[in-house]
Amino acid sequence: MKENFTKEKLESVLRKINWAQQILDSARDSSDDLQMIDILSGVSFIMDSASDDAENLYRSLR
Repeated sequence: MKENFTKEKLESVLRKINWAQQILDSARDSSDDLQMIDILSGVSFIMDSASDDAENLYRSLR
C-alpha cells in the first residue's frame, strides 16, 4: 500500500515538473530579454535534473 502511495506521489511530482517545464519553455521562447532567457534556461536545467532524479526514483520502486 505504501509503495503504491509513493509511486502515485512521484507520478504527481513528475506531472507538475512537466507542466512547469512547459511554462518555462514557453516563457523563454517568447522573451526578447537575453538575461531573462538565461535565467529561465537555468531554471529549466534544474527542473530537468529534478525530473531525471524523480524518474530514477520511480523506476527503483518498480
